[in-house]
Amino acid sequence: MAWRLHLTNQAIQRLDILNKRLAVWTKRDRITYYDLKNGVLLEEQTIEPARSEDRTSDIWQTFISELKTPDGHYLPTLTLNRFILHLSEDGGLRLYQSEGLKLENEGQEYTLDVPNVAAVALDRFLGLIAVIDGESQLNIFQQQIKVGTFDLPFQQTEYLRPMVTVSHGGTSIFVSDGQQIALMDSSGTVKRKLNTYYDIRQMACSPDGKYLVTSDMDSGVIRVYNGEDLTPTHQRFAIDLVAEATQVQLMADMPPIFVALSALTIDNDANIAFSMSGVVCVTELSSFDELPRPQTLL
Repeated sequence: MAWRLHLTNQAIQRLDILNKRLAVWTKRDRITYYDLKNGVLLEEQTIEPARSEDRTSDIWQTFISELKTPDGHYLPTLTLNRFILHLSEDGGLRLYQSEGLKLENEGQEYTLDVPNVAAVALDRFLGLIAVIDGESQLNIFQQQIKVGTFDLPFQQTEYLRPMVTVSHGGTSIFVSDGQQIALMDSSGTVKRKLNTYYDIRQMACSPDGKYLVTSDMDSGVIRVYNGEDLTPTHQRFAIDLVAEATQVQLMADMPPIFVALSALTIDNDANIAFSMSGVVCVTELSSFDELPRPQTLL
């Protein structure tokens, strides 16, 4: 199934796997959709700017209702003029991220009390919101209701950005300071912690939380972990995965060998999509090198 496309000379901004389609964000308002299995071009989409930013207006509500894929699914995250917008699967829950956080739910807007927002993740299924603040704390909300503020099991480093990603239903919350990963639950309990011994650039989990995937800053290695206990299971150099993938175009350039990944995502079937510069590659777990599993000696 592995395939690759050279789409642009600029870095791909974002990748999403939506209903067996790969959504490639070449610009913040332009999306191209490909068949996840074979890389066939399906459709292109341009997000037109809202004619009003008054969120109480009918114009804005119409704009929100149109933020869907061509096959009718709400887009997960968009970067707009003044904020980042996170949408639930049904579009009814809307999280506006700028210097602070505001949540729109059933027509009511709420301010979420978080100082110095550093990283945000929304569970698109049930509406759990996980936010890392500037004090290295995890703030958990169930929609607009605050569950609590919890200390992270590490202090944020100055030169690496914090990361957070959440599984559907909010049962698994993965947080990182760029050098460590912790698995937490919706009550703020730390279930597992892992030192990576490399600097993390990208981190994503599958919607069901069974897989966690990362890329590093320097060597271009993609690593896959068991989402239940953070055991490393597979890894491979990204450039090798690109080289082995079927080239969909007749003419295409390879990405530079040492360029870092600009986007990374994984689905429940362990299909992994990533981009290096303007090249997009989709591959599967069987293309990776399996790591030896620790076993009890008898």
